[in-house]
Amino acid sequence: MKIKNLFNLILFIFSINTFASPRNVFNEYLKTMSAYKKGELQSLDKVQQYFWVDHLPEAIRLQMAKEKALTLIQVLDRIERIDVNKIPRAIDKKIWIYKKRDVLENGKLTPVEISLEKRLDEWKFSKNTVDTISIYFQSIKNAPLVKGVVELNDWKSKIKKYAPNWMGNKNFILMNGQWVGLFILIFIGLIVERFGRFYLASFVFKMLKRYELHALDEKKEKRLTFPFGMMTLSGFISLSVHVLELEANALSIILRGANIIFTVATVGLAHHLVDVVSLYFEKLARDSDNKFDDILVPLIKKTGKFFVISVGIIAIGDSLSLDMKGILTGLGIGGLAFALAAKDTLSNLFGSLTVLLDRPFRIGDWVTIGDIEGIVEEVGLR
Repeated sequence: MKIKNLFNLILFIFSINTFASPRNVFNEYLKTMSAYKKGELQSLDKVQQYFWVDHLPEAIRLQMAKEKALTLIQVLDRIERIDVNKIPRAIDKKIWIYKKRDVLENGKLTPVEISLEKRLDEWKFSKNTVDTISIYFQSIKNAPLVKGVVELNDWKSKIKKYAPNWMGNKNFILMNGQWVGLFILIFIGLIVERFGRFYLASFVFKMLKRYELHALDEKKEKRLTFPFGMMTLSGFISLSVHVLELEANALSIILRGANIIFTVATVGLAHHLVDVVSLYFEKLARDSDNKFDDILVPLIKKTGKFFVISVGIIAIGDSLSLDMKGILTGLGIGGLAFALAAKDTLSNLFGSLTVLLDRPFRIGDWVTIGDIEGIVEEVGLR
């Protein structure tokens, strides 16, 4: 009796571990998708745990897991009504194949499968499932649903259902329907970009008028609003491209490109905003009798631009997936050597900054410094 109770306890512990067996994973996945079909949209946020997606770029793993989960359930709903009790609970192999077949894709046979893979004592849907489930769905999308199955009825499924067959054909990396969708997104993005540039221009001109500053000419206006427009366009593409359900490689390329454009545009916008802010400080300098302000404002402007460019280079390098930590470490060592070699120059530079900020005298004052005395005619950086 004790042995039987111990055996039942082991089975119970084994059954509550979601990833302990193919049956457990299948069962939990089906429960999650059932909840999603009933309208519990937040349930889709946890599907990544059921798939091995570590071979995909980290930035797109969750999104790809969601798309594969939705595609997989549409395939299963057209194959058979699943009895989880027939799925093995204990298996010695590292791979358990549920379905495997060859399908015709662009005139050639392509192997597709639904399988689970065991890694570090955890079962999840395999890499092959993630990579081929979309092709599997294209081969059976017109098949009827299994009797008694609740159909996935979200808006993307409706579009797929009524879309013509030619939109499912693949041409140059993407399917025709995805190309159409991408062009539509770019068209909408260009409209959003125009509105964004118009809004920014109106806001800037309003602020300049409020502080009685000289308005920007047409050339400077374009320099200021163009980067903001690119930020708007790339941001819109990054947020909306997920609806196209692109494969990992294509999605990663588009997101990387949009991220680079967004980063470069942000740096450009910040660089030109320094000019706009400088207009305000230049007005204060003109209204002030202190001549030091005429020197200090250009210094602040140049320092602001230098800071923007420095941070921008790091941000752009990071968006290009460069090892910025290693590069900065190398620059730090080189900078130390440069600082030691240019010690006197840096000392004069900071001395000049101290004079500009502390303002111990004004232009026109008679001063005595050591054995030298005379009238201050000009103050600048050495």
